[in-house]
Amino acid sequence: MSVLVYTENWDGKFKKLSFELVSYASAVAKMLNTSLTALSIGKVGDEELKKLGNYGAQKVLSADNDMFSVLDNQAYTSVIAEIAKTENASVIIISNNNTGKALAPSLSVWLKAGVGSGVSKLPLSINPFTVYKRAFSGNAFAHVVIKSDIRILTLALQAEGE
Repeated sequence: MSVLVYTENWDGKFKKLSFELVSYASAVAKMLNTSLTALSIGKVGDEELKKLGNYGAQKVLSADNDMFSVLDNQAYTSVIAEIAKTENASVIIISNNNTGKALAPSLSVWLKAGVGSGVSKLPLSINPFTVYKRAFSGNAFAHVVIKSDIRILTLALQAEGE
């Protein structure tokens, strides 16, 4: 059992978003008493990949192929799903941006996983696995229990001051 975080890169560089995802995933891994693997897809230099370790990733994997030069949901989903199986990931964390919203549903089908979308805090409970998310344009909140063995969380990062 491990935690897998998919980190996006822009022109071979990570932005604050990716580092925040790794930090969040690291905290989830600690709650589960397991390891964290970070996955990057596309061309990223070794020095840039090493930065992910500063935020809690014990293992950093990079998938690079010419077919990854543009976002192809099927290709990305296939790679993330294969790495998740190889790493025996029970939790997969991706951003709640357009990319994450596109990948999460198909990834859940490939892995037979439950999805907690727009999660904004660390899980409230591990057993049962319960996450917190805002609802109704942020005017309410929900506690979502994910009962599947594999869970996908899309992390909605909060704006400053929230």
